[in-house]
Amino acid sequence: MVTKTVMNPEERRRELLACAMKLFAEEGYDNVSVRAVARAAGVAPGLAYHYFDSKEKMFAEAIEDYARRCAESICELLDDNNLSLDEKLEQALELGESDDYPYAAFFHTEGHGALHDRLSLAMCEAVRPHLRAALEADAARWGGAAPDADELAAIMVYACVGLASGPDMPDEAAVAAARRYLRALLAEFRKGSTAD
Repeated sequence: MVTKTVMNPEERRRELLACAMKLFAEEGYDNVSVRAVARAAGVAPGLAYHYFDSKEKMFAEAIEDYARRCAESICELLDDNNLSLDEKLEQALELGESDDYPYAAFFHTEGHGALHDRLSLAMCEAVRPHLRAALEADAARWGGAAPDADELAAIMVYACVGLASGPDMPDEAAVAAARRYLRALLAEFRKGSTAD
């Protein structure tokens, strides 16, 4: 008799997404089916289809979920109220230089540029609201407003991911350039947020 493990639906969904990402990275998109993911996760195919009505949807959500997991440490850092914004940005760049993402090789494989771009954009979207909140908190700390915080967060996040996610990354020159320009953007932001 098989004992079934009862999981909360969101936990089960995350487990399926993690399993799907692992299989897609190891075996390639064409060689994985929803049934294969269900089998690897130890659930009935019908349950997997309950969460994902197609392989395409499962793959898209697996990338989104993986992007959120990759961005978690940066988001947590940006949310840390014990650090100044300058410290947060410096440490975020250091985290971005790390290459200990479980499926980095898959996304950096030749021919996977579109997948890599999709992952990078999803990571930006995960990080952006956290950076916006950190910019708003910094402006409040300096006694100013932050009307452009969302725009600046977008500029900073998309630029840094673009610099840090090339094929030969991490690249010390790109990271040095990112540091220099982030400091300049932050100085301009602070000047604008205190000018009334």
